[in-house]
Amino acid sequence: MPREAKHENLKSRAAFKLLQVDQKFKIFQSSEGRALNVVDLGAAPGAWNQVALEKCPKGSKILGVDILPYQPPRGVSSMQANILSRRTHEMIRSFFGSAEKERHSDALKDVEITTNTGDTIIVKENSMMGAQLSETNNESDDSKDDNSLNKTPIDVVLSDMYAPFVQISGFANATTNNPYFRMANTSGLVVRDHEMSMDLCDAALIVAINLLKQGGCSVMKFFSGERDKYLEQRLQMVFHKVYRYKPTASRSESRECYFVCLNKKADYIDKLKVFSSA
Repeated sequence: MPREAKHENLKSRAAFKLLQVDQKFKIFQSSEGRALNVVDLGAAPGAWNQVALEKCPKGSKILGVDILPYQPPRGVSSMQANILSRRTHEMIRSFFGSAEKERHSDALKDVEITTNTGDTIIVKENSMMGAQLSETNNESDDSKDDNSLNKTPIDVVLSDMYAPFVQISGFANATTNNPYFRMANTSGLVVRDHEMSMDLCDAALIVAINLLKQGGCSVMKFFSGERDKYLEQRLQMVFHKVYRYKPTASRSESRECYFVCLNKKADYIDKLKVFSSA
């Protein structure tokens, strides 16, 4: 790990790249300091978790997802799962749905009402009005299954995905296929790294289509090559603005680059149309 990353107590130098992305594009800003829901794909060892935790407004929920086990920083949740699985998408949606219910519940603990005479009334959660509000809120939450906010609960999708180095011990393995060989790792072979990174970016794009709310944004790492123009076209079908950005923290000789995607066009976007047209 570079000396500056150790000095800042960061997990890896990748944190500096995301810090520079946020400095330029303000991806963790929200209107009126509203709490954000952030999912970090390929989160291990947790460097981007640290940046999101530092930059997001108070009360934000951050979930790291990786096929490898890792220890997230305090204040961040983690999920060991394969992002290529539809079940993983449902688990992510469920996690943020539960987080929204917690926020609504916390908001009802003390309700201030200011009357037209200037008097302030504090309504406690255990009062009749507080109980009724809480009950109404729970009923509303239970009926949100068909609500677009519930289906697309995420504000920011981050993807720093690459395949982990092969791990052959130190973990339980109850699978018939080895997930450690299924994702791309930087091999030093330019074409292979590029092709694999395109597949991982497509996986991140599917997460954004399925779970990112309208107006949300995404940052995804890729290795440049002849196919990235087609990925860019797919991203432009989903987001109003798509930028290529190479942070100064990236090595100049590296083909590593980032797509910064801002302002998702709609909650629902037809995946088949996106992937059949580009």
